[in-house]
Amino acid sequence: MDALVNLVTFADGSKIILQDEDDISLSFVSNGKAKDTFQFPYPSGGYGGGSLLRSPSEKYVIFSYFSGESEEGFALFEIVDHQFKFLYDSGYLYGEDANYGFADDEKILIQTFRTGSWYKENAKTDENGDMYYEFGELNLLDLETFSLDRHTVLVYPSDDWEEEKTDVGTFLFTDMADGMLRVEMPWGSEIFPYPLQETLMIRFGK
Repeated sequence: MDALVNLVTFADGSKIILQDEDDISLSFVSNGKAKDTFQFPYPSGGYGGGSLLRSPSEKYVIFSYFSGESEEGFALFEIVDHQFKFLYDSGYLYGEDANYGFADDEKILIQTFRTGSWYKENAKTDENGDMYYEFGELNLLDLETFSLDRHTVLVYPSDDWEEEKTDVGTFLFTDMADGMLRVEMPWGSEIFPYPLQETLMIRFGK
């Protein structure tokens, strides 16, 4: 997420406020009064900061947090009568620059984050001798079963690949329709058939 957000506002004017200077807590505030407070356990891997994201329907709130040591995590809450209902905590996963979005009428939560960089010393070679990079993860949380399906994204560059240009930019979910899931990448949009394969490969022409 590009900027840390410590406050989200609802249509009725109520708010959720993240306070993390000492302990980590989320407070639901309505008409100037705190209706509920959730004390979030301090992560064992440390805490570098966090951010809030509200779902379009206002039913869910994501607390995204990171360790400052290339680790990302998130907790999901349902808001019921101005109260927090804790649903899920991913714990830390290796990666950076996580983004989140909802799909399929908020039945799925999608997480994206980077895990690798483009420099040739980080490249790997497959069984055919082709060079590839591990770009990141695209993960789907089913909001009925609360199972997290993790998918690795591999990129096979072209011969004229410009590492510095394509390493910087956005990686986030944009939409899912007609059996296809679309994400925004540093070089443009990519689509994957849904349900997703465990490993997602992007190949650029030689």
